[in-house]
Amino acid sequence: MGNYKSRPNQTCTDEWKKKVSESYGVVIERLEDDLRIKESELLELTHVFSSDEAFGKVNLNYRTENGLSLLHLCCICAGNKSHVRTLMLKGLRPSRLTRSGFTALHLAVFKANAELITALLHGGADIQQVGYGALTALHIATIAGHNEAVDILLQHGAYVNVQDAVFFTPLHIAAYYGHEQLTKLQLKFGADVNASGEVGDRPLHLACAKGFLNIVKLLLAEDSKADVNAQDNEDHAPIHFSCRFGHHEIVKYLLQGNFDVQPHGVNIYGDTPLHLACYNGKLDVVKELIQLSGTESFTKENIFSETAFHSACTYGKNLELVKFLLTQNVMSINHQGRDGHTG
Repeated sequence: MGNYKSRPNQTCTDEWKKKVSESYGVVIERLEDDLRIKESELLELTHVFSSDEAFGKVNLNYRTENGLSLLHLCCICAGNKSHVRTLMLKGLRPSRLTRSGFTALHLAVFKANAELITALLHGGADIQQVGYGALTALHIATIAGHNEAVDILLQHGAYVNVQDAVFFTPLHIAAYYGHEQLTKLQLKFGADVNASGEVGDRPLHLACAKGFLNIVKLLLAEDSKADVNAQDNEDHAPIHFSCRFGHHEIVKYLLQGNFDVQPHGVNIYGDTPLHLACYNGKLDVVKELIQLSGTESFTKENIFSETAFHSACTYGKNLELVKFLLTQNVMSINHQGRDGHTG
């Protein structure tokens, strides 16, 4: 047990998700770094891939400073499927990684080049090969939001439930970035809607936290069967996140639907969804919660001896919220927590 002064501003889950967000930012930076070719090299390579004569004379062992082979370069410098086929027949390995940690297939999907993706796969490129961050081509295509690339990969047998270094599947990534069409597509190909990330976070947790209502609807569709009360490693259910971040339309959808949501459940800190909405000053969410689930959570104290009313006062983010709670006449303005403190 603690007191309200010892409550951390961020939980362990918050810290982890911040690192996850930063790590995907690094992935994009590394991919873009591989795409940066010196202007002099770019002119030469564009000439090579636009002239059969020049292509026939090219040095097959050519490498850029970033470790890109001709096969990598073919995917980013206007090469075509004939070039890919020729280079692979001449022994260039599609499994070779750049210094940033990516194969030619990774680069082709990042560039959304359907012709080259297909050519690489038909030539024997390993669709499941991982690169930097244990990312497959399917992860990369999902991060980039390229629908056609994802479709091609899935049609060619890409494992839809593969997990990366943070145990995110492509469906986690689609939910995290709000890629609605990719979410639909991956569910169609059998994505596990209840797959657990590094800290127990499911795709539904991510969509609720980010406010993507349409993705929430897809994940909770009758044929998807997402666990609406699934808990992460800190016992947060998806509704905790939608309340914390003020996504009242999602809260309304969860509570009005036939989903058997538990609106008064607590996390390891004893916080109900109402606590989290109050700590963060989310008046609209508080109104939805009370209207649709009643006032049971009002008198619950978390491990910091705080009720929802205390929570609204602790950070003082919304004076109107404090006033609204008082109008509910559920508890006295002088109510003391277990440790004796009032709002």
